[in-house]
Amino acid sequence: MTEFPFISGTDIATIENRQFIRIETDKAQEIVIALDKSGIPFSARYGETEMVLTYDGSFKEQVEDIIAKATSGEYEALLRELQVYGEPDGYYRLLGEVAELLNTTIGALKNRPDEIQLALCKTYVDFWLCDDATIRCELDRVISVNGRTLSDIQEYEKSKVQDKAPEQSAADNVPTLSELFDDYNRRNGHAHFTRETHKHLSEIVRRRQRTEQERTIQTEEIERRKRP
Repeated sequence: MTEFPFISGTDIATIENRQFIRIETDKAQEIVIALDKSGIPFSARYGETEMVLTYDGSFKEQVEDIIAKATSGEYEALLRELQVYGEPDGYYRLLGEVAELLNTTIGALKNRPDEIQLALCKTYVDFWLCDDATIRCELDRVISVNGRTLSDIQEYEKSKVQDKAPEQSAADNVPTLSELFDDYNRRNGHAHFTRETHKHLSEIVRRRQRTEQERTIQTEEIERRKRP
């Protein structure tokens, strides 16, 4: 029996500009799946708590991004949020994050049919652990396949900007913990509200607030740079 019972990736000899890392993590499976989805050449050996990873150094930033995401616990919080709100409501709540990645607005995405909005949000969740460039490419693919490219959407949004009233800040829509509890109870009135559920909902609130705060800061910085 080997130290690392699981092997994933390609033949190490085929990887150019090889970089090697050894990390302690229980998220090795999530990491290798994201590396594969992102098209990054790699070879990995891993067990329950540790992994040895060799990858093409040209993708160093993407690899670091994937590892940071997988080990942050944010993905698990996202999945619990989807469980609390259910489908499709849980997915629609992610439109702000999708819009940010596509460098557009929530309003622009809401001009798309509901099924396209849902497809975008599901794709975002499916590829969440990947690097941002890969997620953006997959989202753009969803839009393009459905007959309207990202550039079309951005041009349409620009044509409306002068006549459109300012949208409510996405940060204003972040639910409080009490609102989440109330919503959960309405949906699960028959269920016992456990300490573990309380923990999960608290994590969801923190994740949503952190995401919206970061988005607000980025938006303000972009607007500041545009000023003369």
